[in-house]
Amino acid sequence: MYKKKFLKPMIASLLVLLLVGGAISFGLSHVKAEQSGSTPESNATSRLITAYNTVVGLGFGSDAAGSWGDWGAKWNRLVSAAEFVLTGNAAVTDVKAGKTFYANTRGQQTGTYPAPGPCSTEAYHDSYGAPVTQTTNCTNNITWTANPSPIAGDDATGMDPRTGLTFSQLILNSSGTPTFSPTTNSTFTWDGTTSFTVTAAAATAGATYTNNGATFTVVTTIAGATTLVTTGTGAATASGTLTKVTGTGDATITFSAISAGASNAAVGAKTAKQICSDRGNGWRLPTQKELMQAYIDGSFFNLTQPSYNFWSSTEVSATVAWFVYLSIGGTFNGYKTTTSYQVRCVR
Repeated sequence: MYKKKFLKPMIASLLVLLLVGGAISFGLSHVKAEQSGSTPESNATSRLITAYNTVVGLGFGSDAAGSWGDWGAKWNRLVSAAEFVLTGNAAVTDVKAGKTFYANTRGQQTGTYPAPGPCSTEAYHDSYGAPVTQTTNCTNNITWTANPSPIAGDDATGMDPRTGLTFSQLILNSSGTPTFSPTTNSTFTWDGTTSFTVTAAAATAGATYTNNGATFTVVTTIAGATTLVTTGTGAATASGTLTKVTGTGDATITFSAISAGASNAAVGAKTAKQICSDRGNGWRLPTQKELMQAYIDGSFFNLTQPSYNFWSSTEVSATVAWFVYLSIGGTFNGYKTTTSYQVRCVR
């Protein structure tokens, strides 16, 4: 009891000395919290500033006012970041089974799309191989369908669900106009040139000749050669005479046949690439591997008239390009100017 009575007055005296006498001085250090309205911000690194800097670094949210009003840049940023939802047009049926993603919700979603396997009895050949013996489509592995957003030129079941590519119908030279056809095709050179079979003719590159109302310009100089490579503005007769208009060369050159590129000349010397791109709607000449993959995925039993050689956009060199024989899956290369093959576009 005595000790308590003695200590209380002592503690009171010490407090008086601290507060009144100033024997000991001390201060309080604090960081202001950012607020809305007219209250100034301290610009110190508070927890709010730390959170704000984090979402800025992540690219989330905006300093601009929103539906909640204008609470100042930093609060605006945090509120808008909190409301952020990842957007997208993928559905669970579009995403490979077992893979997770976010789209139009902050909840994680899991894909259900079963990744299709290759058509088991179709395998491509790097060189010539025997045709496949299967007579029905591999519907248990992969089923080709019509594109859900169809456009003119789509093959009836031309969409490969493994790659997402849609193949066109065949390309036909219809009286000088390339058109899509489900049953009939024309052959074209890769580079748009026309090759005439001639007898020991001579002509210089750049010289022009006419036949059947069309003009043909010599691409490669020849001297006593039997093949004349040109670009043409129209269709020539099946055989006949080329008459010189300008340049250096024989005044007339007799040809016995058009060995390649008759359809290219008829459509205005269009290349295989141009024939596809001119169709618009994203049509283009497929690559070598896209054609090979189409065969692996079962194109032989899904595309109309697949039993042809089709040009690819893949080049071997300045004079040679790849083509694929979709009947057997073989891939080969041919000269761009002197060989003609079919054209099928993709998008």
